[in-house]
Amino acid sequence: MHAILTLILNDLRVFFSQRSNLIGLFVMPVLFTLVLGWSLGRGDSGPSRLRVDLIDLDQTDMSARLIDELRAANDALLLCPLDNDADDICGLDGATSQQAGIVAPSNSEDEPLHRERAIERARQGRTRALIVVPEGYATALKTFQSVSIEYYSLSDPMVPDSILQSLQAVLQRVNSASMTTGVAGALLDNFVHATGLTVIDAETRNQFLGELYLRAQQKLTEQPASVRFITTNAEDANAGPENGFSQSVPGMGSMYVMFTVLGGMAALLRERRQWTLQRLITLPLARAQILGSKIGAYFVRGMIQYFIVFAVGAAVGMNFGRDPLALLTIMSAFVLCITALTFALAPWITSEGQANGVLLLLSLSLAPLGGAWWPLEIVPELMQTIGHLSPVAWAMDGFHDLIFFNGGFGDILPELGVLLGAAAVLFVIGIRSFKYE
Repeated sequence: MHAILTLILNDLRVFFSQRSNLIGLFVMPVLFTLVLGWSLGRGDSGPSRLRVDLIDLDQTDMSARLIDELRAANDALLLCPLDNDADDICGLDGATSQQAGIVAPSNSEDEPLHRERAIERARQGRTRALIVVPEGYATALKTFQSVSIEYYSLSDPMVPDSILQSLQAVLQRVNSASMTTGVAGALLDNFVHATGLTVIDAETRNQFLGELYLRAQQKLTEQPASVRFITTNAEDANAGPENGFSQSVPGMGSMYVMFTVLGGMAALLRERRQWTLQRLITLPLARAQILGSKIGAYFVRGMIQYFIVFAVGAAVGMNFGRDPLALLTIMSAFVLCITALTFALAPWITSEGQANGVLLLLSLSLAPLGGAWWPLEIVPELMQTIGHLSPVAWAMDGFHDLIFFNGGFGDILPELGVLLGAAAVLFVIGIRSFKYE
C-alpha cells in the first residue's frame, strides 16, 4: 500500500508541476462556474410575488370569500391595492388603498384605484393582470344566475397563465357550490309544492341554502386532488443567485472532471512512449500495484477538481442539502466511472492528437447531453431519455436529488447503482487491455 501511495503522490507532483494543468484545474472551471451560475440565477430567484390589480365592485361577504380563496390557491399573488403597504409595494404612486370598489373617474393619483387606471397599468406591464369582481356577484350566486368575472392581461390566452389558472380553479369550486345550492333550492321548492306542505318562510329557506353553499364550498376545497401554487420566499435558502449555482456547480464540476480525468489517455500514451511505464515494471512491484497507482492518481485528480468547483458554490452560499456524505458518494461514483472510461479507451489511443480529439468529443458531448449545462427537465422527453446514455445525467440526477430536493443517501441509490455498474464493466475492459509497452 505504501508503494501505491508513493506512486500516486509522484504522479500528482508531475501533474501539478505543469502550469497548463493548473489553468485547466483552477482557472477555467471556476470562471465558467461563476458565469453560468450568475446567468442562471440572474441575481435573484425571479419575481417572488405576482402583482395583480383587483377591483371588488360587489363589496359583499361572498366577494371577500372569493378573494380569500384566490389568495389560498396561489400564495404568489400580490393583490393591489388590498395588499399594498407603506413602501408602496403595489406601485400605486400615492393612490390610497381604500375600498377598491370605488370607480370614480379621475386622473388624480390620490384617488383610489379605478378601472381605467388599472387597465392602463396592465397594458403597461406594471401588473400581470386585472381582476374585476362585478356588482351583483353575490346576488347572482344566491339566485343561481350567471355572472362574469372580468380578467385583463397581456398574456396569450392560448398559453397557460398561473394567475388565470388560479382564478379558474377558485371559480370552479364557487360555481360547483352555487350549482349545488341552486339545485337544492329547486328541489326544496318542488318538494314543498308537490307535498302541499306549509311554505317555508324566505328567511329560513335562505339560511338553509346559505349554510348548504358554505358546506359545499368547504367540501370542494377539501377535495383530495388539488393544485396549489407555491412560490419560494426571498428569504428561502434556495432563493437568490445561489439557486443558479445549484445547477452550475455540479454541472461544471462534472464536465471538468471529464476534462481532467480523460486527459489521462494522453498521459498514459506519453508514459509508454517515454518508457516510464516500462521502467516501473523493472521495480519490485506487482503489475496490480502499478495499475492501482495509476487509477488512484486519476481518481484523486477528479476529486480535487470537484472540490475546487464546489468550493465556489460554498463561497456564494450555495445550499448543498442535508447529507454531505451522500454528496461525496455521488461525486466519487462519477469520478470512478470516468476513470474507468479513461482506462477502457487508453489502450486504443495511438497519438496525442487522437487523445485530445476523443477528450473534447466526449467532454463536450456527454456534458450538455447529460444536463451539465442546463437541467434535463427543460428538454423534450426523448432527449431526456437519450441524455441518460451519458454518465453525467445520472450524476446530475443524484446531485439534484440531494441539493434541490433535500434528499438523502437512499434517494441516490439508483444513480449510484448505474454509475458503479458502468465503472465495473469499464474497469474490466480497461484492465484486460491495458498496455505497459
